[in-house]
Amino acid sequence: EMQRRLFDVLGLWSVLPDAELAAKLLALDGRQRAGAELSTARSLFAQALETPGGLKIQTIHGFCERLLRRFPLEAGIAPGFEVIDDAAAADIARAARDAIAGRVLSDTELFLAEAYGRMSIALDFEAFQKMFSTFEAERAGIAAWLDQTGETGGPVQAIIAACGLERLESSVDVETRAVLPPELDPGAWFAASKAMSRGSEKSDQPAGLRMQMVAETALNGEARIDDVRDLFFTQNGSPRKSPATSQVDTDIRAWLADEQERLVVAFEKARANRVAEDTSWVMALAKAYLDAYRAAKRARGALDFGDLVEKTCHLLRDRPAAAWVLYKLDGGIDHILLDEAQDTAPDQWKIIEGLTSEFFSGPPTVR
Repeated sequence: EMQRRLFDVLGLWSVLPDAELAAKLLALDGRQRAGAELSTARSLFAQALETPGGLKIQTIHGFCERLLRRFPLEAGIAPGFEVIDDAAAADIARAARDAIAGRVLSDTELFLAEAYGRMSIALDFEAFQKMFSTFEAERAGIAAWLDQTGETGGPVQAIIAACGLERLESSVDVETRAVLPPELDPGAWFAASKAMSRGSEKSDQPAGLRMQMVAETALNGEARIDDVRDLFFTQNGSPRKSPATSQVDTDIRAWLADEQERLVVAFEKARANRVAEDTSWVMALAKAYLDAYRAAKRARGALDFGDLVEKTCHLLRDRPAAAWVLYKLDGGIDHILLDEAQDTAPDQWKIIEGLTSEFFSGPPTVR
């Protein structure tokens, strides 16, 4: 569409009378032209329209495909690769998900099976499928992170460290310990319950009865996590401003504040473990899916649109042959015009930067 519009305009301008062409160019950049300049303009229009390879107008994916077909060995891909469309990519994605389900049935894939089972229950069907689509969309970043963490103890250890933990525990176990002896002191809870029974009838007294119930059941080894949470936290999980009113003894209110702080630390640790656990399951599924997806594409000798950008990005920036490729390209690129720049993704910008880096090397040229 862009090429058709441009060629229509240049074709028209090539045959316009001098006065009309001068008016068009004046409207374009505000500069008057006449005589020899108009002749030069027409020759440039003709060069753009008729010279083989004069103007190359392509989508970013079209450019990447052409470049990879020109330098397949330098890019580390098969010379006769196939570019698959969205429909074929969806078929490969389904095959990759089926392959994961097959691995889950294997007795040797216990962690993967647990991850698959936990996430398929935690998410509805649509969200579960969308998770795999996200793996595909973010595959370059995920793959780079997996490679990086593989050198420093593995993904799970990296996730544990990122969550501020020394080791991974069950979030339920952490919360349970926090509401049972010895971390919870039943004697102190009974004392607080008694003091609150003399407080506000609307809030303190009901809370005191619940505290008594928590302490009694804690002595019998029963963890009432939800009751403890309701006593000290709001529905959105924030600590209550004050677990008791001013009608309760000052020392008890101070103890309640200390107990709330202890529970904040414990529940935050439980949340960190929950995040680490969920993230470990998700990344296990991501790695399995990306491995299966790559294997399915490799079996077909195929690249999808994401691969075109990724391979070109590495070809121009990271691989040893980048300098050679850019040298070969320099002879055919004098200008780059990027349309809809605001819609250009970061990896696509890396390609543009790789192509234009030489434009800005050396001292500036004054014209």
